[in-house]
Amino acid sequence: MGALLQVTAMTFDELTKLLAVEDFEESAAELHGLLCGRLAGGERLAGGSIRTALVQSLVSDEELIDNALAELTSLYQLTLAALRDSDYAFSPLLPDDEAPLVERVSALSEWTQGFLDGLVDAGLAGDSPLSEDATQALGDLVAISQADFDGEGDNSDEVDFAELAEFVRVTAIMIFAELAAPEDLAMPSPTVPGSTTLH
Repeated sequence: MGALLQVTAMTFDELTKLLAVEDFEESAAELHGLLCGRLAGGERLAGGSIRTALVQSLVSDEELIDNALAELTSLYQLTLAALRDSDYAFSPLLPDDEAPLVERVSALSEWTQGFLDGLVDAGLAGDSPLSEDATQALGDLVAISQADFDGEGDNSDEVDFAELAEFVRVTAIMIFAELAAPEDLAMPSPTVPGSTTLH
């Protein structure tokens, strides 16, 4: 299943181009994070309900959403498939490794903020039945969503970023697994690696 997802999934650059052409106010990272947050929060939508959710969550005009609805619906469905994947194929949409580190840090922060907003939009509240590990990881995501880069872009910063990105990825999968319905997936909840910060 993982190989199929890699072939069919929208890339960060493709989503960025789509949003730029339609003049969306949201960035690619923020929008993908938002969809992932709604899915991780237990929301499952189809057809017109996806449009309704996008209109509710996005600042961009309804006309822009309608223009890109087919692509965004496909992205929603592919993201759900990735989150369900037993090989943990899911990964946040972020710039590739060739992009400057400052851009990747900014995109990770935007993705994380979108994810948190999506959880809220899906109805996740302070008394939601998350494990202690997931609740603590959620608090770490809040800090990551506010992260700024003030390093030099050396190997140490690259390692720290890779660890942060992996932490965000695994935390999203863990929260999805904890709040998913039984039919969503049949896999153990992953263990979240220790958090770290950029120099």
